[in-house]
Amino acid sequence: LLKGLIIMLYGYIRVSTGTQAIHGYSLEEQKQALMNAGVEEKRIFMDAKTGTNFNRDGWINLAKAVREGDSIVCYSMDRLGRNFNEIVLNMNVLEQNGVNIRTIRENVDTSTAAGRMVAQIFSAVAEMEHALILERTAAGREAARKSGKVCNRPKTYTMRKARKALEYREQGWTIDDIAVRLKTSHACVYRMMADAKKERENA
Repeated sequence: LLKGLIIMLYGYIRVSTGTQAIHGYSLEEQKQALMNAGVEEKRIFMDAKTGTNFNRDGWINLAKAVREGDSIVCYSMDRLGRNFNEIVLNMNVLEQNGVNIRTIRENVDTSTAAGRMVAQIFSAVAEMEHALILERTAAGREAARKSGKVCNRPKTYTMRKARKALEYREQGWTIDDIAVRLKTSHACVYRMMADAKKERENA
C-alpha cells in the first residue's frame, strides 16, 4: 500500500443500448451490484447513450477523480469500453496510472497477480488482432495487384469526413456507430480512416 494515501473505491456503470438494459445491464442493476460490492453511491460514475449520442462525461470525470492505488469496480469487463480495443486502451491507461480494476461478473482484480495476467492477455490479443488485420489487408492488396485489378476506387467522401471517421474511432466509437453517423458503409469507414492516417503520417 502507498503510505500516506487513502485508497478509494470507485464505480463505473454504462449502458449504450436498450438491449443491454433488458438483459441485466440496466444502470440501476449495475449500480446496485457495485454498492453490494462496497462502492459508495456518491463514488459511482455513469455514462448512457441517448438517441445517437453517447455521453462520455462519466468516464472522463472518473479518470480525473481516481488516484494511484485506487480501484475502479465495474459490473463486467465490457463496461470498460464499447469495443475490444477501447477496453484494452482504458485498462492500459489505468494500469499506467496505478489504478486497479475489479469486475464483479468475471471476478477480475488487477491488484492481484492473476488479475494482472488477465489484463496482459487482453493486451496481447489486441496487438495480435491489429497485426492480423494489417497482414490480411496487405495480402489482399498484393493479390489484387498480381491479378491486375485496380485497388483504388473513386472517392465518395472528403478528407474532412475521413478525418472525422478517424477521430470517432480514436474516441472508441465502433465501426457500426461511425457508419451510421457518417451515413456510409463499413468498407468506406475503413478506407476513410486509412486515408486520414496516411495524411497524418505525411504531414
